[in-house]
Amino acid sequence: MNRVILLIFTLLFCVVLFVGSFLFWQDKFQKPATSNIPIIPTVEDNPLVLLFAGDVMLDRGVEYYIHKHQNWKWPFLKIADVLQQADLVFANLESVISDKGTKQGSIYSFRADPRTIEGLVFAGFDIVSVANNHSFDYGLEAFGDSLNRLRNAGISSLGGGFSKTEARSPVTKEAKGTKIGFLAYTNQGSPKNPVKRKNSFQKLLLMRERI
Repeated sequence: MNRVILLIFTLLFCVVLFVGSFLFWQDKFQKPATSNIPIIPTVEDNPLVLLFAGDVMLDRGVEYYIHKHQNWKWPFLKIADVLQQADLVFANLESVISDKGTKQGSIYSFRADPRTIEGLVFAGFDIVSVANNHSFDYGLEAFGDSLNRLRNAGISSLGGGFSKTEARSPVTKEAKGTKIGFLAYTNQGSPKNPVKRKNSFQKLLLMRERI
């Protein structure tokens, strides 16, 4: 009888010891030691948001609907809230914005009404590239006028300018303490590029407005 009691006591002791040891080591190894590990956030509290759009062309069919709705902001009404949330918005301006110049010959010549710039400002565009095959659709006069209008509206242009240096220089913007440089180039210029003509940049410089 004493041997049976002793055996039962021994078995119970072993079971308690085993279960206690298992729980102790499980708790020790499963809990990460976080006291010495720095916490790295996966998402910044205040991220810098850059938004890049494609071609923006405000002539022809687009201009037709602008006039139909009698609203120069019309092309951007459904996307303005998205654009305005970004810190910087960049797009390719696929036309000049001017009422000057003459068509250089192509049936695909774009020249937007100067009032369409109201839509660009409303939507929140900060920078536009003019390095494309439509910048000279209406010649040097319209191109220079478009650059002046953009600058007066507070929209930076790049990839073209009143001089070679200006055309090839980056535009630098600062947002949330970060400086960002933008460049724009194209390998397909206007078919009838007036810049290739003699004294073209000198003529452009004369068109530049002083602010």
